[in-house]
Amino acid sequence: MAKHKLPPWLRSKEKSQSVSVGVSWYTEEEWQKVKAAATDADLFEATYSEWVAMVEESIKNMLVAGIIAEKVPIRADELLAWCLAHGKNNEAASRAQFVSEMGAKGHGSGT
Repeated sequence: MAKHKLPPWLRSKEKSQSVSVGVSWYTEEEWQKVKAAATDADLFEATYSEWVAMVEESIKNMLVAGIIAEKVPIRADELLAWCLAHGKNNEAASRAQFVSEMGAKGHGSGT
């Protein structure tokens, strides 16, 4: 006698692979330096405390969506040197690319 298979909606679901992304993480001093040199400084939060709260909330939301966010510590001088070397402005897209490259090189701290 053949075993009956469970219908698809009752079968256990395979866990989807989680996605990991790097998230910029600054000390207050580094954040102030990056903001001061940014071409899009008006897009930054007004204070470092507000920025930290926004990032922490974003990290929680990503986790709920199955995205693991890894904090990548950023030093303003390294970011600005990278922008200069790559002919890029210090703006959101450039900072995201820098963080992506740093994260890929294993510079994430997790804290």
